[in-house]
Amino acid sequence: MTYYSDHTWPELGVTYQWNNATIIDSIHTKRDTHVEMVERPNWGVACYMNNAIQSCELDEAIYHEALVHPVMASIFEPKRVMIMGGGEGATAREVLKWPTVEQVDMYEWDQEVVQLFQTKYPQWAKGAWDDPRLTIHHHDMMEAIQTPPDRLYDVIIIDLFDPCKEDRALWTTLFQHLPNWVTMDGSIVLYAGMRCITQPIQPYQFLLQLLDESPLYYMKHDTRGEVIPYRVYIPSFLGESTFLLLRSSASQLLCHKMEEVSHITKDVWQSYQTFNG
Repeated sequence: MTYYSDHTWPELGVTYQWNNATIIDSIHTKRDTHVEMVERPNWGVACYMNNAIQSCELDEAIYHEALVHPVMASIFEPKRVMIMGGGEGATAREVLKWPTVEQVDMYEWDQEVVQLFQTKYPQWAKGAWDDPRLTIHHHDMMEAIQTPPDRLYDVIIIDLFDPCKEDRALWTTLFQHLPNWVTMDGSIVLYAGMRCITQPIQPYQFLLQLLDESPLYYMKHDTRGEVIPYRVYIPSFLGESTFLLLRSSASQLLCHKMEEVSHITKDVWQSYQTFNG
């Protein structure tokens, strides 16, 4: 019997051992990322980076629909979208379901990750790689973000690393420059980490504290906009992913638009905003 040891929750001191697991790809990228594609019974293929789960074929749609569609539904006609991260192509896939979208710029600094999914695992992107509206940029976003684009974006989707105090400077840089990339009435969503019962301050709360100190602070005022924390349970993550939706007061989240392209109904969206415990 073959096993795969999963270190997704190092802060809990827990290692999960998956039985009957087969590593079907293992690469070390030039960006110093160890990518493993692991196949398991009942779950399909899962992507691990540095031994932590990133995406699983069985339930990735739950995560990516929750990440993408609330922020897209907060804009009346989203046309220009920027994605930070999203190397497997599923975030772009969900964005491109919106017929008003004209341009999607995806910034994923690890080109080898993108190439792996483009050539061997098309079940994530489901054709998004071939959509002419999508342009991929392999830049270090923390450097690129310091130079404003020629045209601003209606929606910015940030799907990066789990927030932690060690990366405070990176998040501070990001929040400092994001206002120069989004339209005045635009919206931003951030993956804000996994909820962990052992932490007195949750990762999403850490980001909220940084937002208070940043130029994005105005989005927390009722007169200019709001920040909406929400969460969704991801079975393959063995926990809840959290997100922060930043929208201006000029926008109104239209739930019926989400229902047309995802599993997120009005009732589901309300449940995502309820934090129990």
